[in-house]
Amino acid sequence: MTSRHPVDPQNQNTNFADDLTNYDADVFTLDPKVMAEAEAPVIVMDAKGVPLFANKNAVGFANGIRDGLFPEIYQLIRRALTTPGGVVELMTFEVQRGTATLELTALPTTKNEVMILPRDVSMDRNLREALIDSRQRYRDIVEVSSAFAWETDETGKFIFVSPRGALGYRADDIVGRFPGKFLLDTADQDSEHVFRSQKAVRDVPVWFRRSNGRDACLSVSSTPVYSREGVWIGTRGLAHDITEQRRRESEVATARNRDRLMTYIVRTMRDEIDPLMVLKGASEASTRALACSHCVIFKRNDETGDLELTAGDADKAANEIAHQALHQMQKTNETFDAHVGNYRLIGLRCHYHQRNNGAVIFMFDADHPEPTDGERAIMTEVADQVGIAIEQAIQHERILTLSRTDGMTGLLNRRAFFEELKRRHSRLRRENAPAALMYVDMDNFKLVNDIHGHQAGDDAILTLTQVLLDNVRPSDLVARLGGDEFVLWLEGADIPAASARAKTLMKESAVLGKYSGDAEHPLGISVGIAVHEPDSKETLEQLVQRADQTMYQVKKLGKGRFGIAAAPGSKDPAKIEV
Repeated sequence: MTSRHPVDPQNQNTNFADDLTNYDADVFTLDPKVMAEAEAPVIVMDAKGVPLFANKNAVGFANGIRDGLFPEIYQLIRRALTTPGGVVELMTFEVQRGTATLELTALPTTKNEVMILPRDVSMDRNLREALIDSRQRYRDIVEVSSAFAWETDETGKFIFVSPRGALGYRADDIVGRFPGKFLLDTADQDSEHVFRSQKAVRDVPVWFRRSNGRDACLSVSSTPVYSREGVWIGTRGLAHDITEQRRRESEVATARNRDRLMTYIVRTMRDEIDPLMVLKGASEASTRALACSHCVIFKRNDETGDLELTAGDADKAANEIAHQALHQMQKTNETFDAHVGNYRLIGLRCHYHQRNNGAVIFMFDADHPEPTDGERAIMTEVADQVGIAIEQAIQHERILTLSRTDGMTGLLNRRAFFEELKRRHSRLRRENAPAALMYVDMDNFKLVNDIHGHQAGDDAILTLTQVLLDNVRPSDLVARLGGDEFVLWLEGADIPAASARAKTLMKESAVLGKYSGDAEHPLGISVGIAVHEPDSKETLEQLVQRADQTMYQVKKLGKGRFGIAAAPGSKDPAKIEV
């Protein structure tokens, strides 16, 4: 095709629009050879839809039309012949490889024929549909997920947010604002940088503030956006709310830490054999595990019912404050939680079978952070474990008391007395101090049982027990060796002091006379005394032997009197006094 109106280079004012819209037949004269060799497919068909001509790139399509494979083409021919300017239509045909979409341009000619210019747009259409599907799929995923999509410009300001918004904000509330306006910590520049990063980042945790003021942790992933010229123009990405996940992870971590600390505390308690040492171990382990200043444990006294300090720190001032907290606790059933002095105190009661048997006071420095729920749970568990340990300690003390005391009188028994006597005697030798060992034996006791019965004998023993207890000091020891035999250890007593104490006992024991079997055999006591001198090297066995032999001599000489043994190594007899 050649133009009849070449451009005149010297005429720059020519109206090309007018020239182009004016045409004549010569303008549209096509060279048949050019059409036959054209790369674009060309088909010429008559009014009945019979192909008259097809170039090399349209032969396959023309043969299909002749074979009736594409009946849709006949409707196109009719529309082209009746439509000025021809028609352009997309048609999809079944072919061997599946389907093909062609854009058919049908132009009527002056001979009542139609020139068809087919163009395969299958790939374009598939790509376009794939893109549309991809966009729709992306929209659907974003809409149904808990994540929200966002995009920022080169200044870091939001220019797009998912239509439904995020964190309680509408999309319009976020668009046009900077991420820093929503950060929980406005000074956290590293978190804000995620929204204007020039490199891809994945799953960065960022703390935001919701519209209701509560905290939210988002996992943010982003990728940079570049212009066609390769210039960075912003960042886009997704933010996923992981607050609940973080909360669960925190709870699991707290539970694991609580289990670890409780395992440590319980193991420390179980490693001790002595129940009282168990409480001491619990105090020390709790102090370390909870990073508190002191952990003070009070145990109920099984006899008085009072709570007594049984484990804690050597700091007397801290223990005094713990006592103040305990006093306040006993006025209410509530857990004690208050500041006293320079400490933050949290006090909990200990129980065993719903019976209060003690208390634990946890003492933190006043500036210590508020205890977490996990730490408070540990304190509660410690109090429960201590309640069990206290009961074990109480039972241990009961068993120990039973094993060391005489069942009738409550005095020390033979084994307990001599165990304690061994310790006392060793201390005397180190301190170079005096003491007296005093054997007391009832006279004519068998006759009481024979005449008045064993109940009277028991009453007589209890009466003498009270006489002995009324005439000793707290530092002294009183024991029943068995039957009607008793023994006293008089701490710090020399010969004059021991003699004076023996005279008092002889006088006070006159009360036993009412239990006598008969007038000729009055019920009374005989006393044998051995005094340990400060410079003496005498062994405990030798001291006991001197006291026992003196008692034998008193009994031999007529009972109802006391005797003081001669000095160690002396062959002199004991000094017997009425």
